[in-house]
Amino acid sequence: MSACPYCFTELPKDQVVFRCVGRCSPRTDEQAERYGRRRARITPLVTAGISPETKKLPTFGVCQQCSQTTSLEVCPTCHRDLQEGWRGVRTFTMTVPGARGSGKSVYIAVLIDSLKRYAVKRRVIISEVGETASLYERNYYERVFDNKALAGTLPGFDDVMMWKAEASSSKPFYIIVRDVAGEDVEKLTAEPDPRLSFIDRADLTLFLFDPLMLQQVKQRLDGVIASVDDSRLGDTPEKALPKVLAQMGSGHARLAMVVAKFDSLHALGDVGGADALAQALANPAAHYNWDQTVRRAEMDAAEAAQFLDADTAFLDAELRGLLSLLSDPPVTIVADEAAASRKLAEVRPFAVSSVGDSARHADQLTLRGISPFRILDPVLWGLQRSGYQL
Repeated sequence: MSACPYCFTELPKDQVVFRCVGRCSPRTDEQAERYGRRRARITPLVTAGISPETKKLPTFGVCQQCSQTTSLEVCPTCHRDLQEGWRGVRTFTMTVPGARGSGKSVYIAVLIDSLKRYAVKRRVIISEVGETASLYERNYYERVFDNKALAGTLPGFDDVMMWKAEASSSKPFYIIVRDVAGEDVEKLTAEPDPRLSFIDRADLTLFLFDPLMLQQVKQRLDGVIASVDDSRLGDTPEKALPKVLAQMGSGHARLAMVVAKFDSLHALGDVGGADALAQALANPAAHYNWDQTVRRAEMDAAEAAQFLDADTAFLDAELRGLLSLLSDPPVTIVADEAAASRKLAEVRPFAVSSVGDSARHADQLTLRGISPFRILDPVLWGLQRSGYQL
């Protein structure tokens, strides 16, 4: 499937839209503004369908106002310019909404670095497209790997990042990522916002939440790990998740409910106790206490796919049981209800740790540095469900 890399709309097979590159002057485009472009001004659009003669879509259009031919294709929904040859490429789209303090930016920084390393072992080359290299380095990698800081996404940051995945055994595809700042999530209401409608069209939506935002966990770990100033934290998972789900309703997107900073729950298991929660977290046989990424990377494609299916199925059952002990009702219940009513394609819980160890200070990594835990699971699951393999 070819999707717009900005609003994630699937490009229609029976229609193409071009933008004039001739003498016409730009004009205000209200539809482009609806989908998030501020003060959008673009030249006239030319819409064309399948030619009766060739039975194909045309490769160019003619502006009705200046009579100039144009081959610059734009998205029919958000009216953003598309790269030459974009129609026909395979795309995997994902977005990462969540509350402030949930760890999204650190997750993305470590995710991409880990994904590249994993791909090398799988004989897949992942390379940046366009301005992605500078965007990722400046807004994610440098802040985490170089500065060892746990900084969040800047409000209003709406740049798209794209990576091309190439393997000798299959056709290339593009991984497209849109981050959503926690402040922007908090401003959402129960009504869909066209500017964030890409959440519903994404192949994978990763909702990250910090278990320390759950009161029971926060109380038990008080003094064990570094606390964060409450004023810097956003909505609780119970408040943030319904706002994200309000943007979804087509039944297309898969939702990964990602328990971020799972190292903090490991600390809860280390604290000990006789109750069911402490015993569950201390269980060495539980899948959420194991990371099979390295082992999976050494398997062939078919075996790795089967292993991922089995592993995530066990993880699903175990995490649902664990989440029922962390909050009542469990935070996943509203997502399960949305899936049952076919507003989502599927819901699956995951447990990750971007850095592998709880920070001693709220803003700074530990001296151990970065040692991710199960960080690739949600994305590999989403890729596999969408028909892609790494």
